[in-house]
Amino acid sequence: MSSSGSPTWLIALMVVLAIAAAVTFALFVDRHAKAAALTNQYIALKEIELPQLRVRKQQVVDQIPKLDEAIRDRRDKALALEENEKSWFATLDTIVQDNKTRLGEIGDANRKEVKTYADKMREAPERRAEVGREEERATAQEHDFDENRRKLRDEIEQVAQALEQEKKKGRSELVKLDARIVELEDRVRFLTNQLDVESREMRADGTILAADSASSGFVVIDRGAKHNLRKNTRFTVYTQRGGKHVIKGLVEVVKVEERLATCRVLLEKDRNDPFIDGDKLHNPVWDPDRIKSFAIRGDFRRFSRAELERFIVDGGGRVDSDLKTGTDYLVAGGTSEKWTEIAVKLGVSILSEDQLLDFIRPQE
Repeated sequence: MSSSGSPTWLIALMVVLAIAAAVTFALFVDRHAKAAALTNQYIALKEIELPQLRVRKQQVVDQIPKLDEAIRDRRDKALALEENEKSWFATLDTIVQDNKTRLGEIGDANRKEVKTYADKMREAPERRAEVGREEERATAQEHDFDENRRKLRDEIEQVAQALEQEKKKGRSELVKLDARIVELEDRVRFLTNQLDVESREMRADGTILAADSASSGFVVIDRGAKHNLRKNTRFTVYTQRGGKHVIKGLVEVVKVEERLATCRVLLEKDRNDPFIDGDKLHNPVWDPDRIKSFAIRGDFRRFSRAELERFIVDGGGRVDSDLKTGTDYLVAGGTSEKWTEIAVKLGVSILSEDQLLDFIRPQE
């Protein structure tokens, strides 16, 4: 007992009761809080999650047929794969068997090849001896071939030398033939030109004064530097018989003096009708009394236009830049058809390049 007169156990009991009351109250408060929380959770589950679960359940229910269909498809695919696998295994077994058979055949072939190789190896010494004999024969044949080739080379060289000599002779003959061809071409051009000359009235442009030296290839004429005569000018030699002009040949001026000139005989048509004193001279593009004018048009084969102009000026003529009524001659080359038509309308005589060069020659 305490000094105050209260028993100790009573105090302890009161303390225990107070603690028990406090604990009970705390438990009550805690349970009440948990109950409130559970109530709130129930309300949330009932009002929010339960509808969502129902919706999800319905979705799952809706997915069940699709899942069943997918399961059936996968089951079918699995069965198909199983069938394919069985087929593959069967094919693989067939391939393995075929490979075994093929390997057996290859082994047999290899054994045959080995046997053949062994047989050939046994025959090799005899074959080598035969090859040696063949090589000896080939060496002998090669020696004979070299000897024949040397002889043939010597023969070819001799033939080549003879051929070269023949070529030299041929070239010499060809040069002579070319010279003869040029001479004949000149004569053909002259005769062709004379056919045209004979068909029109010829004017005497001079006279042969001395024909005694014609046999030596020269004559003297009565035209010289005073008459504007130039070296290399050519004249047709003609005479008149029975009212006709008879062409006798062609001469070319080689030396010009004041009143005379020496000409070289280029052509004498008839040895029985030689040049004589008094024979007339004619050159359609030369005039002793005046300078004749020329116009040049077209493209030319033998000389350029500039060269033809120089030949005309050197021969005593004049070159006009324009084709006009006063022009004496049109020298027409290729692609000059338009100018020849104009010349005909203007009454201008037309010459080709060859016809011009028959009477006006380049200065040497």
